[in-house]
Amino acid sequence: MNEVYLLVGGEATRLQPLSIGIPKALLKIKNKPIIEYIFEEYLKVSNFNFNLICSSKHRDQWLQYQINSKFRFNLLVEETKLDTAGYIVQNLESFPEKFYCMNGDLLLNINLGQFIYEAERNLVSTIGSIEVDDPTRYGVLSISQNNLISEFIEKPSDNRFGNKISVGLYHLHKSDIEKIIDKLEIPCSFEKQLFPNLAKNSLLKNFTVTGAMKDVGTKDSFIESHLNINENYWIGNNVSISFNKVSVINSVILDNSTIEENVIIENSIISEHSIVKSGSTIKDMIYRETF
Repeated sequence: MNEVYLLVGGEATRLQPLSIGIPKALLKIKNKPIIEYIFEEYLKVSNFNFNLICSSKHRDQWLQYQINSKFRFNLLVEETKLDTAGYIVQNLESFPEKFYCMNGDLLLNINLGQFIYEAERNLVSTIGSIEVDDPTRYGVLSISQNNLISEFIEKPSDNRFGNKISVGLYHLHKSDIEKIIDKLEIPCSFEKQLFPNLAKNSLLKNFTVTGAMKDVGTKDSFIESHLNINENYWIGNNVSISFNKVSVINSVILDNSTIEENVIIENSIISEHSIVKSGSTIKDMIYRETF
């Protein structure tokens, strides 16, 4: 069976206080943890074994989620900080010959099935890329004519190297990593160590996906991920809102919150179990005031 390793060690520090004590991948978008959107996308394609690489800091949260979740997965705990590729490199002997790997805290709406189809047929490892309008904000993949990745360009000054960036989705061959493992050190980064060394040895191909990816690690992206076109707000379950002079614009109000009368909420997130008192104005903030 295909193995998928999801990197879930991230913290959404820019979403505090909403995210205090919560792994980023367990933050809920429309009342569903981010990680479950990823599970569902893979299971639409085929059956997979899921393996979550988490930080020891969040071990208890993931163990509790594992008990209650309808999804089955193995939990792999990183006891010290090893960077993005460190756990894989350090424990490479226990990995299968071929496996999928991706960031476990991104919302993806891409042609995942096509990526899997193409990656399975490549003789070397594969990175999923996506095209962006402004490549100067990212690390760009320089790609040769035979679709091998030749170089990683960090935040180029223009688009001379193209506009393809990594989407955080990989299909890796253990034998490829073994060929360059003497060049790697722990902690080990995909972007700075593993992938550049694979590319130098012609062991890394590109597949450009279509669709979109979203990192919901900021207030604005978190709000955006909840709203459909022409929607002005999203309200969770068991929310009490006064009908007297309450205005909600481009905001998210999470479960079990109370909004009293004569309140303005704009470009903001109201955390679970919060109360917004009468006469309050909440603008451009993540609000948490429990009762």
